[in-house]
Amino acid sequence: MNRSWQDFQIAPLLDIGLLQILAIACVAAILLFAVFRLRGTIWRTIAMAVMLLALIAPQFTDQNREKLSDIVLVLVDRSNSQNIGSRTDQTDAAISQIRNRFADDQSIELRIEEVPGETDTLMFAALDRLLGGIPRERLGGVVMITDGQIHDIPTSLDLGAPLHALITGREDEHDRRLQIRQTADYGIVGKNADFMVEAIDRNLETGSPVSVRMLHEDGTEQNLTLPANEPHRVTIPVPHAGPVIAELRMDENPDETDQTNNRLILETTGVRDRLRVLLLSGEPHPGERAWRNLLRADPGVDLVHFTILRPPEKGDDTPINELALIPFPIRDLFEVRLRQFDLIIFDRYQMRGVLPAHYLEKVVDYVRWGGAALVVAGPEYLGPDGLSNTVLGDLMPVRATGRVIEQPFAPRVNTAGRIHPVTAPIAGSINTPPKWGRWYRQIETRETDNDVMTLLTGVDQLPLLSLRRVEEGRAAMLSSDQMWLWQRGHDGGGPIAELLRRLSHWLMKEPALDENTIATERSADGKSLTLSWRKIGAEPTTATGADPETGEVVRTTFERTSDQTWQATLPIAERGLIRVQALDRDGVTQSALHVDRDVLTSERRNTNSTSDLLRELVLANGGYVDRIEKGLPDFRRVKEERVWFGTNWAGLMETESYRTVIGGITNLLPLPVVAILLGLMCLIGWRIESK
Repeated sequence: MNRSWQDFQIAPLLDIGLLQILAIACVAAILLFAVFRLRGTIWRTIAMAVMLLALIAPQFTDQNREKLSDIVLVLVDRSNSQNIGSRTDQTDAAISQIRNRFADDQSIELRIEEVPGETDTLMFAALDRLLGGIPRERLGGVVMITDGQIHDIPTSLDLGAPLHALITGREDEHDRRLQIRQTADYGIVGKNADFMVEAIDRNLETGSPVSVRMLHEDGTEQNLTLPANEPHRVTIPVPHAGPVIAELRMDENPDETDQTNNRLILETTGVRDRLRVLLLSGEPHPGERAWRNLLRADPGVDLVHFTILRPPEKGDDTPINELALIPFPIRDLFEVRLRQFDLIIFDRYQMRGVLPAHYLEKVVDYVRWGGAALVVAGPEYLGPDGLSNTVLGDLMPVRATGRVIEQPFAPRVNTAGRIHPVTAPIAGSINTPPKWGRWYRQIETRETDNDVMTLLTGVDQLPLLSLRRVEEGRAAMLSSDQMWLWQRGHDGGGPIAELLRRLSHWLMKEPALDENTIATERSADGKSLTLSWRKIGAEPTTATGADPETGEVVRTTFERTSDQTWQATLPIAERGLIRVQALDRDGVTQSALHVDRDVLTSERRNTNSTSDLLRELVLANGGYVDRIEKGLPDFRRVKEERVWFGTNWAGLMETESYRTVIGGITNLLPLPVVAILLGLMCLIGWRIESK
């Protein structure tokens, strides 16, 4: 066994401090012996030196160095894009050849890691994770087998070892696709949202016309022409608040590597510029303030409020400038600006000659064409000048019987109200309903037809809050004028602010508050759509949907679930923008739009295999990059200071990593030997000095 001074070490038998004191004492004694020229100085010096060396305990360690194998990481791309064409076969063949190449090489340890990817390919995240468990001095190289479409390529990388890339796929691949360059996160309701879209087809000259179809939410289709390989502006209408979706589809070529990215989902969020509300109040009363405070506190609402302080026929000498700040602009409101309002509220309003009857007909037309009206009814609703005897009364979801009920009652949420988004959040549980304050007056009403939704009931479960859709618009009636009691906390109060806020926003067509909504969800296996219908009224019967690719119509039936919703499953595997419809027993249909937002993931945006994305980083790490279809490179072992790749070969670094194996310890001055030596020296010294 070869030994070197690297194997030499000391293991003191005493504390270093004590050894230092002992050494100083020995040196002082030797100097004293030398000064006084005492006999036996040499022998005593040798004995003390041997003793000190024995206490220091010099020794050699017996150790061997074992050469460690070099680790080569092989990262295999198993993302969705690797299933295109023959890429999977190329990948498997490359792995097999690499295994065979190093099967008998004990100096190489292959670590093969497969990197999956449904929506993107994160090869370098996997590389960072694996490098955390590898001693960097043992890393001989990294080999990536991929189609080159990697989505987490760093700007720089220093492995200290070669990085090689073997690219799957064919060099002549062709894939035309739609790609979004600029999105529109928000759009103003009633206007258009602008997107920048590029139709990419490298087989076409830049600017060549490309036919594209746009599918809108309402099922209509629009034909567009986009210039090839350059961004172009595309607009979609924003008809309502909330998510607004459209889909672009480009014609497919049979020789494309992937046809999924011929579709593009355009999505924005519709926001209203300002909600405009017209509040018309009768004579001043406590409930008037509740509406005014609520609407003025909402920053998204512009409120126009008029209160009729005195009817025209009332005769007194009160100056006009003390009655109102401005005259009542009847013509301006009901002829010029009526359609600018999103909601009109009649709060205990009486005709009394202020508003001509034909203007109420304009309000009815305004509602039927998409507006909204709410009536808060008090006793005056039933009077000769009350709204119950007008066309507006005929528009309401309930009809007054002519009776005013004056007795204490607590408003309650009924069965439909527990489902409807307006009242569901305040309904509480069935077993422990909320304890609200009492009201003391209610107008007796009856529902006009089957499509009326009564959400709150009062005395004898008579309708208290009723809603109704009227053609394109909406109408509601609150059959009591005593909601202000909740606002003042009478008898414990109630959730008046939340109720009125949700009611007014339902009337103004807030999508999140729509009743009878159909929610769609893609099944776990991706082969079907699950429809959930929160239904008020007649039971649903069938669900219908069309395959977005073939146009084939499929039907299924609904089943009741434990949470009082209805579910149906449509066997539609094709992904994209899908319109579904549901039918109930009364023949009423409800439609919904399903969108697979992952139809164009990072993994599918560009499926052409390429070496361009990795080339710069691979070359910076001294690596080889080329396509597998040209043949695998010859893998060679190279020293650290050599070039790591050539035109047809790829180098794997031969490191100098080793492991030290420690064996026994050899003491240079064993204690028994030292004891014998000291004894002999003492005898020899005594013998010499005794002569």
